[in-house]
Amino acid sequence: MTSARSKTERYRLDLVGNDPASQDVPAGIYGMDEAERRNNYRVQAPPGYLREVALWSGREVVDGHLTLEQLGAPDALGLAGTGGIALTDVSTRGLRMRLSMETAHCLGLASEDALPGGLPTGGLHVYLKLLSPVAGAAVRNYTLFLGTRVTHVDHAPGAVLLGLHITSRGVPEKAEKAFRMFDAGRYGVKELTRWCDEVARMGRGLQPAPSPGLDLEHLLAEIDAARACGAMQANRN
Repeated sequence: MTSARSKTERYRLDLVGNDPASQDVPAGIYGMDEAERRNNYRVQAPPGYLREVALWSGREVVDGHLTLEQLGAPDALGLAGTGGIALTDVSTRGLRMRLSMETAHCLGLASEDALPGGLPTGGLHVYLKLLSPVAGAAVRNYTLFLGTRVTHVDHAPGAVLLGLHITSRGVPEKAEKAFRMFDAGRYGVKELTRWCDEVARMGRGLQPAPSPGLDLEHLLAEIDAARACGAMQANRN
């Protein structure tokens, strides 16, 4: 009989169902059509592929319009090679992140007592730059600006685990420094689906493995990957 899982182990997004994040292809996926499969697709984010990330808490969007002045400076910022924000897994409609306590404090998420009802009332806007794992890809980076709703906040030792459901995506305006926000809650984000496909293919040996040598163009991502591998090895020991 399987023992009850801890709160941290139960941490998941409501929208995804029962697909295990540790598998490239979710359980039961062969009974889905292509649209359903892609809407429920989730992969673990390999270390080193998150180039840049920024988070804004509680910014209000008026009539689908958000200017840079309204957005302001990010409340939390992460670059490859820094440990404040880690992307743990990705789907076309959601993200999971691991935040350091310092980063969680900047977002008002460090204390359980500070969250009436367990979840923040305002959403988070997320800027992501993801490196494509495909060697020689025409699109080297997937760069996205997303509106999200927080679905889970779990406190683990020294970190906060965050679940986000994507509700909108921002498209840059051509005539001003602003975003036009479009609904993405139902169908998700096609670029994330494509990135998940690429990561899953790499995991199944259908894409070339990353070079074992050092890539100077992506030095910070290389540092991030090396740190993650070192932490995994330390946990095994």
